[in-house]
Amino acid sequence: MPRIAVWEPDPIIALDIARSIEREKLADVEVISALDEVLHEQRNSHHELLIVDIGDEQQSVIDATIRIHRDAGIYCLVISDHTLSSSLAKLREAEPLGILVKPFSARELIANVEAALYRASMEKRLRDSEQRYRNLFAYSLSARCVVDSEGTILELNRAFESSFLVSEKITNIRSMFLEEGTWAKILANLQHTHVFQEEIRTRDLGRGQRDLVCSFSFFQEEPGRADILCEFIDITESKRLREELFQSQKLEAIGRLSSGVAHDLNNFLTSILGFVEMMKMDLPPDSAVLEDAHGIERVVQKTSMLTKQLLGLSRPKSYTPTMIDLREILNDVYKMLKKLLPERISLSLRVPEEPVFARVDANHIGQIVLNLVLNAKDAIEKTENPRICIRLDIQEDAAPPHRQYALIEVKDNGIGIDAKDITKIFNPFFTTKEADKGTGLGLSIVKSLTELNGGHITVNSEPGRGTVFSIWLPRQQKSASQLDAEEQKISMPTLVGAAWSNKLEHKRVLIVDDDASVLESCTRVLERVGASVEACTNAGEAFLLAERMEFDLMITDVVLPSMYGTELWKRVQRDGRIAACLFMTGYESHELDIPAGVPLLHKPFDARTLVEACARLL
Repeated sequence: MPRIAVWEPDPIIALDIARSIEREKLADVEVISALDEVLHEQRNSHHELLIVDIGDEQQSVIDATIRIHRDAGIYCLVISDHTLSSSLAKLREAEPLGILVKPFSARELIANVEAALYRASMEKRLRDSEQRYRNLFAYSLSARCVVDSEGTILELNRAFESSFLVSEKITNIRSMFLEEGTWAKILANLQHTHVFQEEIRTRDLGRGQRDLVCSFSFFQEEPGRADILCEFIDITESKRLREELFQSQKLEAIGRLSSGVAHDLNNFLTSILGFVEMMKMDLPPDSAVLEDAHGIERVVQKTSMLTKQLLGLSRPKSYTPTMIDLREILNDVYKMLKKLLPERISLSLRVPEEPVFARVDANHIGQIVLNLVLNAKDAIEKTENPRICIRLDIQEDAAPPHRQYALIEVKDNGIGIDAKDITKIFNPFFTTKEADKGTGLGLSIVKSLTELNGGHITVNSEPGRGTVFSIWLPRQQKSASQLDAEEQKISMPTLVGAAWSNKLEHKRVLIVDDDASVLESCTRVLERVGASVEACTNAGEAFLLAERMEFDLMITDVVLPSMYGTELWKRVQRDGRIAACLFMTGYESHELDIPAGVPLLHKPFDARTLVEACARLL
């Protein structure tokens, strides 16, 4: 039920007014002793109407009534001893809904109160509706403004102000658009459709060029005048994310393709290594051909590094750290880069005389330096006397515990990097190159590979003065007598030691691989050390052979036609006719469902690695 406040100096008249209204059940009535009570924040929202006696033109009462209407939105019904004179014109600011002149009857009171309550409720609904739609405009998350036909901004919301940060306030919407004819096109379309939507790119308004979905529509507040409501939704970031997703999908497709190519290439490299080892065994120690065989082996090893990079493309990065002298890696990369870079670019390498050991993945370090040098090449394209320097040094922390680092620096005298870009250069897909000259992935890969190897990267650059990228890797102390087992194996002059080869004499071995060249090379190597070998190209043939005879060892490729090698091993194990199994693969191990600790050879492998792996299992 509505609530009415009554202010009447005469308490008897006030009580009579209250009883008359409540008797008709029009409203609950509260007789107040002071007008300021109506403005109390806990009470004003409960009153729909104020009945006030202005007495003998009391200016203070009129001012209070106006204040109540203005601040609390409460309309009034005025009681007066006489009709309003010109001196009471100020009372119109309170927008009274009726005037009762004393003396008045109960019927007149009730009629005026009913009319005033109805008008007050209608006015409140209208006011609430206007405020609701005003809030929808003002507090919308999308940028909105109202403009006239010339594009002049008449009103805007907070989102508009925050979205377009400019030194000078935008007064005309046409100043936002790149093309001069954009506003004319919008008006022409509105004449036909009344609502027009389009994706538009803006000028640089303080945050770079923005891509907006814009909506324009006519609306009319005054007769004969049609303004235009404009709404803008910023899709710049979402477009960037879509482009990144598209790039990621392309990389994924390239990764799948390169993975298959690398797998086949690893099979060929395995065969080449096997045949080269057989050739070396038949050559006398003083043969000139022996040096050529060693050259073939070195080329195969370098090709193997490339296949590993192909397998790592758009895949989780494998990490196989070993203790290595960083000078050796940088020398290999330097020789390769000398052939890749144009002759006009001066490339230099500076390394210390003493070894600099670090426990890192050699392939990762090579890829890091390669990416940094190729980036530097782009930065010095237009530089006179272009220079790139690769430097290896040892640095020590000034503060305890004085940890030592192996520092790899790649320095150029190119165009440098702007201060506003230097914090973004390691973000994926960020690039300052032209659209067809870079993906923005190079430095992102460099950073992730550096951190994967326990290091960190810093950059120091100044526009026009060149750039220095610094790779900090924890240095390891290592003497010549502390070589890893793997390094000891590499230094062995013969194919395998007698202790290993003797373990394979008269052993029966089953080899399963879908590549005939791998089968041939592995068969020749194992037969050379006295093993009896059966070879087949698929799981079906392997089942038949396992049923007819027993084997000491099965060597199987993980990925076979129609059945994985792991499943093949599970099935032949049931009969107990094969004692052990060695898996081999041309894929990265993280791509395969192989339990940890299972013997696994990564292609390409040489004859020595194959024989020793088999001998260990037996």
